[in-house]
Amino acid sequence: MNLDAIWKRARADLLLTTARGDPDIFLWEHSARVAKSALAISKMPEAKSRSPDEAAVLAAGLYHDAGWVARWKNEEIDRIEVLLGPTSDVDCERGAAILTRRLAGILSADSLEFASRAVRLRNDRSVEFIEAHIIAEAESLDEFGVLPLWISVRRGAVEGKGVQAILDTWHRKKEYQFWKARLNDSFRFDAVRALAQERLAKFERLMSELQEQHCGEDIAALCDLDSAALPRS
Repeated sequence: MNLDAIWKRARADLLLTTARGDPDIFLWEHSARVAKSALAISKMPEAKSRSPDEAAVLAAGLYHDAGWVARWKNEEIDRIEVLLGPTSDVDCERGAAILTRRLAGILSADSLEFASRAVRLRNDRSVEFIEAHIIAEAESLDEFGVLPLWISVRRGAVEGKGVQAILDTWHRKKEYQFWKARLNDSFRFDAVRALAQERLAKFERLMSELQEQHCGEDIAALCDLDSAALPRS
């Protein structure tokens, strides 16, 4: 199986273009990260014992969010809105259809079927389908750590919001135990859950630094001031 051909075809399909004709790699970078994570997870003992199809895992990881391309091409959303909301069942079906059409002749018939099923079923926790489990696990992992901050920045640009909105969202999620629930509910494999927890701890340190600098706590400390007394933006 020519895995390089899958990567090349997916990159061609998932690179969007700006109004100036420049490449927008936002969706591609996310898809490539999920695919790499999925391949790594497929080699973990818990997953490997169930003999996942490597080519199917790679293809599904790369095309799991290809439904957003269909939305953009159909002018249902602007390019900048890609990945800024939940993925619907319709998106999953569209992504699976794109994968099936674009990788026909590159993947074997079995791998093509497994990959398309993984894209369709990755959000259905009731199914026992290892390729879908792996993709869901990899996608959930990508929501933990410092990388998701880039999505928050992109969303802020679309909505005209700034740093404080990002901080407010972070504090609300902590207050309502959002991340604790996500850790408990989103992972089937203990090792991946542990890694997500490590990433979350790193993200919390980053957000603390962001809070300190945005509110001027560090500069206030130089003058022995209470940062709360500084003018609000």
